[in-house]
Amino acid sequence: MKIKQRKYMSEKEALHWLVDNTELIDGIDVGCNEYGDGFFECQFKYDEHLGWTKDGRYYVEGEIEIDGDTKLDVVVVYDEYSGNKNHVGRVFRTSINQIIKINNDGNIKYVNIQNEDGSIGELIWSKERGLVD
Repeated sequence: MKIKQRKYMSEKEALHWLVDNTELIDGIDVGCNEYGDGFFECQFKYDEHLGWTKDGRYYVEGEIEIDGDTKLDVVVVYDEYSGNKNHVGRVFRTSINQIIKINNDGNIKYVNIQNEDGSIGELIWSKERGLVD
């Protein structure tokens, strides 16, 4: 299964990502300003995968292939807990296999990705189907 994921990075990491993953238009220009400070200039082709947030963080969006062992940032788990048929909980930085292992009584119904805005994202695992394609 493939899911969209956003990876945040510093400005330096974003520059390295650009150099490694995009095409330069005119190459890199290296020089010195009137104070003797070194600098470089370059122009990259527009890349829709790299973006930045209002608070100045850079991010790369892309699709990644996941399996049962892939660690996910935040997932929403629907299960039957202590007789409550619609118990919903969030789990952070874990994999589907870890969730299943911890909840060994088999009461998990569904697991969804949680979007950054807090809304429920796509279904990634269900008791009936396992890992969704």
